[in-house]
Amino acid sequence: EYKRTMDAAARLGVRWVRPLPGPKRPDLAQYAAAYRELIDYGASRGLGVLVENFGWMQGDPDAIPALIKAVGTGLRAQPDTGNWTDAARYAGLAKAFPLAASCDFKAKELGRDGSHAAYDLKRCFQIGWDAGFRGPWCFEHQHADFAQLLREMKLLRDLLRGWMRTAK
Repeated sequence: EYKRTMDAAARLGVRWVRPLPGPKRPDLAQYAAAYRELIDYGASRGLGVLVENFGWMQGDPDAIPALIKAVGTGLRAQPDTGNWTDAARYAGLAKAFPLAASCDFKAKELGRDGSHAAYDLKRCFQIGWDAGFRGPWCFEHQHADFAQLLREMKLLRDLLRGWMRTAK
């Protein structure tokens, strides 16, 4: 099934594909072999393969680097700031960002000033920046009111730009 979607992605000119991890921890050797097969298949079509902290990986800060090490070349991380459990979030980001080609910079409910009660967005950014990650920072955000969604996306953009200007 993934190979069929990869064929479609290649026809559309997509650069990266990201199979989603399932809910149960798999056998790592078998899982790595499956990723290796997808990486080789994708490479022949000009596609890279990413792994995101989803499913069984959400509570394990070591899952992404362990899978990438087991697979070898060709697999890159796409850490999602919102998909970690609270206990694993910052350690997981610190371990995944050095291996990242992209990230989902997920914001949940925002305050008017950009405050984010769910977790510290600026800390997530800083972990990535300190790891040498410079983007893309792909915003993942939703709001029932479309006009408010656009205002909040602009606010996220402005926050990120400001943090980049002042980052050490």
